[in-house]
Amino acid sequence: MANSELSAFSIRRLNPFNGVLQIFSAANARALSSSGVVWEIQVLSDTPQGLWANMPFSGKQFYTFGRWTPGSGLQQVPVNPLFNVRDMITSAEQLIAALAPLIDDLPFPPADIYEHWLLDEQSLRPVALLNTCRNENEMQRRHNPKWIATERGDFSFISPWLLERDQPNNDGYNPRVHASILEATVRHRGGQQHRSAWFKHLPDGRYLICNEYTPSLARGDFPELPITEDWEDEEDSGLVADYIAWRAPQLLQLQGLTPATRERLEPIAVMQAEIVERLWRLYPEIHNNDLLNSARVEAKIRSANRK
Repeated sequence: MANSELSAFSIRRLNPFNGVLQIFSAANARALSSSGVVWEIQVLSDTPQGLWANMPFSGKQFYTFGRWTPGSGLQQVPVNPLFNVRDMITSAEQLIAALAPLIDDLPFPPADIYEHWLLDEQSLRPVALLNTCRNENEMQRRHNPKWIATERGDFSFISPWLLERDQPNNDGYNPRVHASILEATVRHRGGQQHRSAWFKHLPDGRYLICNEYTPSLARGDFPELPITEDWEDEEDSGLVADYIAWRAPQLLQLQGLTPATRERLEPIAVMQAEIVERLWRLYPEIHNNDLLNSARVEAKIRSANRK
């Protein structure tokens, strides 16, 4: 497998934000991981048509072939016998052989430099990150989504701020009330038209405008995190702070955070020790190693007690 065919990069998982995805790609296969430990191996293959298929040939696409971990090796999933399994095995094995030496180099550099931000209707300053992509062509394929706090089936975000004000997370009709309130709060900043714009984020931190009729913004106008912490209303600030605390283990995966932000997020993140244990390999920097190591030990003890 020629080195020119290989690429290693990361992209943010957005709307809702759920950390950073690591991608290692070759001509005929790719590996994806959200933890740096378990990798989903996908292989490019012809779409099987069957003996009596009357559908036209639909070309090649990626199919999940198995899951690989450095300790356990490749665990292959059941594969349609109409696939060329031998070629798929070869592609997967070549990809893994190239990926294995890079595991200690995680995380991979970010590649999603084009950023789609929800803008404040009045000030036009960025409020929340909606989407990212790697190049301008991908921008055209991204629709204009509304900002989402959590997946629809995820009811785990509970705001202490709202609980203290007698607002339950489940009102009998909606099991994710707190997420719904946060979503309405963030979207309100964008107005009825959900004002948004694309920007190119340069390595030196500057942002270039990609849309017409979008005013120029300074580097300091953009939030460091995927959601702004600049809120006039105390209730809104408290709710957003709870959301950031809930997502702290994933936020630590972001590249380019200032030391002050990392030092603020790490003590919050370790409150969710098991998530930190799963994700810590993808933290670009760790400022308080003793704190995170203690959290990892706690996570392992909890896991052992459940067995």
